[in-house]
Amino acid sequence: MLLRTAASTVPQKRVKLFHSPRIEPFLAKIDNRRLREIQRRYAGSSDRYAKYADVEHWLKINLPRVQELKLDRSPPKQILDLGCGAGFFLFLAKQFGHQCLGLDVGDFLLSNELIELFGLERVTGRIRAFQPLPDFGRKFDLITAFSAAFNRSEDESRGWNPEEWNFFLDDVDRYLRLGGQILLEINSGKEKRYFPAEVRDVLLKRGARVDGERVYFRS
Repeated sequence: MLLRTAASTVPQKRVKLFHSPRIEPFLAKIDNRRLREIQRRYAGSSDRYAKYADVEHWLKINLPRVQELKLDRSPPKQILDLGCGAGFFLFLAKQFGHQCLGLDVGDFLLSNELIELFGLERVTGRIRAFQPLPDFGRKFDLITAFSAAFNRSEDESRGWNPEEWNFFLDDVDRYLRLGGQILLEINSGKEKRYFPAEVRDVLLKRGARVDGERVYFRS
C-alpha cells in the first residue's frame, strides 16, 4: 500500500465532543410501516441477530462514527464498508449525500431485510485470507470496517498472520482513491488473539496510525 502518513503509536483521544443531531430526522427517512413489521417479527426472538431490529439504537451508535469521519460536513464521497452488517453506518452516510456500497455475507435474513429497507447497495461475499475482494467496479474515498471479524481463521482459532494482512491491505489499496482514507476497527477478541503484536507492527510499518483496536491509513 502506498501511504504517506507517518506511523505513530501515540494514542489519540477517542472521546470527542460532537453536537449530536437528533436521530428522529433519520428515522423519518425509513418506511415506518415496513420497519414495524420487521420489528414485530423479531420481538422476543432468541436469534442473536434480533437485537439489530432496534434500528433507533444502532443508528445512535453509528451517528458518532459518521461525525468523527466528518461525513456530516464533507463533499460527497464514494464509501465502501467492509462487513457492513445491516447497513446502519451506510444508511446515515447516505443521508448526507455520499455514495455508499457495502460488502457482507447474505446469510442473515434480518440484515438482508434492513439493507433493502434502507435502500442500500450491497455486494454479497465473504472476505477470506489470500482471496481477492470482489470487483467493485470503482474506487473509493473512504473504506471502513467496524467491529471487523473477517481477520480470523476459518475455525476462529487465530487471527490473520502478517502475510495474510499484507495480502488483504494490498488488495484493498486497489480500490482506494488517491487521498483516500481507510478506517478499520478490529474486534481483537479475548487476550487480543485476533490482533497480536506482530500484526500491529506490520500495520505500523505500512504507515498506519494504530489507536487501540483502530487502524487508520491515508493514501
